[in-house]
Amino acid sequence: MISTQFNARNASPKDIASSFVMPEYFEQAAAYQNLVLVGPRGLGKTTIMKALTATGLYYLHQREEFADRLRRVNFEYIPVYIPAESIWKGTAQLVSNLDISKSDMDLILNGLFTDHCLYQLIASFEDARIVSDLTIHGEAVPWAAHLNDVQESLICEMCSELWSLPTKQFSFIGLKLALLKRINMFRSAVSPFNSSADLDAIRLVGHLDFLVMLKGFFDAVESQIGVHRWSVSFDEMEIAPKRVLTRLYENLRSFDQRAVLKFSLFPYIDFYDLEERLRTSETGPVDGQDFHSIILANKFADADHKFSKELIQKECENRGIVFSEFVHYLNSSSAIKKDTRKFVSKGFERQVSAIYTAAKSAGDRSFIEHMASNDFKSVSDIDGLRSENQRASYLRKVAPIAEIRSYYFSKAGKSKTHQSSTRRRSAKGYGYYHGFDQLLSLTEGNPRAVKYLLNELFVSFNDRVDSKIAQNRAIPRNVDRFRALIASYNPSEKSANEVYPTLAVVDRLGETLSENLFDSKFQPEPALSYRLKGVSTKIRDALIIGINSGALVVDQRSDGKQLIFDLEGCRLRISHRLAPFYKLPTITGQERVLSAMPQNSKKQDEQPDLLNWATTDA
Repeated sequence: MISTQFNARNASPKDIASSFVMPEYFEQAAAYQNLVLVGPRGLGKTTIMKALTATGLYYLHQREEFADRLRRVNFEYIPVYIPAESIWKGTAQLVSNLDISKSDMDLILNGLFTDHCLYQLIASFEDARIVSDLTIHGEAVPWAAHLNDVQESLICEMCSELWSLPTKQFSFIGLKLALLKRINMFRSAVSPFNSSADLDAIRLVGHLDFLVMLKGFFDAVESQIGVHRWSVSFDEMEIAPKRVLTRLYENLRSFDQRAVLKFSLFPYIDFYDLEERLRTSETGPVDGQDFHSIILANKFADADHKFSKELIQKECENRGIVFSEFVHYLNSSSAIKKDTRKFVSKGFERQVSAIYTAAKSAGDRSFIEHMASNDFKSVSDIDGLRSENQRASYLRKVAPIAEIRSYYFSKAGKSKTHQSSTRRRSAKGYGYYHGFDQLLSLTEGNPRAVKYLLNELFVSFNDRVDSKIAQNRAIPRNVDRFRALIASYNPSEKSANEVYPTLAVVDRLGETLSENLFDSKFQPEPALSYRLKGVSTKIRDALIIGINSGALVVDQRSDGKQLIFDLEGCRLRISHRLAPFYKLPTITGQERVLSAMPQNSKKQDEQPDLLNWATTDA
């Protein structure tokens, strides 16, 4: 059966646990410690957080292959999972358009956030209570909540008073319904048909502080069933009210000894303004001291595809497909230039002599001349080298650039308008991007991207579609899907006339690198990334959105930028998920400085558009 479930938000913890592929950072994510999961959309932040719920943990422990790794973690804590409410962002926009005071605006947004979190708190505690009746290998579940109906009633009565509910509640279902009723009151105040009575009711409730109410809940539970440890996970908090999110983040430094806080966040932190960033650098939480961060995004260079391989193996197993046969199917594409790659267990090795021949056939005279200037005047000069030789090391360095030019290089035409660029305007397929290891690169370790691409390729594999045709179909479709996602995220309407759209900026960055790569003069180490310095306000917002959407990959590890508060000095590259659109290689090269929108010689009306570029190319 072909799976169409690509978003963990819509999956139950049980479903997630049943198909879970355990990442290398699992023990760190599950440990009792303050944590920030960092990464753009689709990288599994929600998946890991749902797997660490009470139900998720129970079903993970049913997987025998996880037994050794699960034993390394002390799960003696009650997990609380708080997903973001998808309407928060829309509500914030509606509130900003209402003719109300800023204090009333804060009351509405904070009230919606607090009551949503309290509702999820109760739901998670109920989940922990359900697993209290279950055992694992005859032993009680350590993350369970054991209480009777009388204790439930007393806890709910105390919470009703602390949470300022209009009537006392004596059951968890009563608490949740009362919270929903108050949420409805807050939403009514956002309606264009609201009345002064709606705002008066909100003012009567007053300011609700979730963290204070959370501590009160801990106290209430402790009074009935003893001291417990808690792990509170906040998922997709980027869309939460910024003032609330700022306070939550700052509590990573010191909240409550009975609890740890865990967040999933985009790489770029946009809930601080410049003044707050300066203050936070001195008094805010410190990575490695107050919390631990885990970067889920693919490495900027030398990516490790172990997790993606395991994910594909699991998907093959679920569909009854032999993994090795699927790998061979992808690697057997006739679009891969003959003998240019030697496929081995760890990937593939570029065969420089075959690449040299392919480049010569493509008419890349500059490359041939460059090789000759380094005493490589024929295939025999290349084949005669030993692998440990220093000159052989040089060949391995130039091979990736020569390889992609052999696919997409074309001789400059006689017309002056075509002499500035040698990149083919209409590439004949995507042979350079074919093969199993290139598939891993194209997905950037993004589980959602892996599943989207696999879904199409598995159908072709089962239908025995020619490998070349199958990959030439699947690659552009998935690039288009990602480009459409990027195009849907743009700077705010208020600045729309003053800044460039996100996709326009990403396209210009990609085209500029590509134009340089396919210049008439061969460069063994061309610029394939950017270093940001003094970034113009016209492209700043688009760069931030590009980073948080995954279109742009930041060098977070070597630059020490686990969380990015400032673009200045960041090094970034175009995501390999977009590489086929610009004909960029799946490697990381040298850098060039980026301050403003790059200028390139290619006219914008010659740009392939989002809808027909793939048809033209293929």
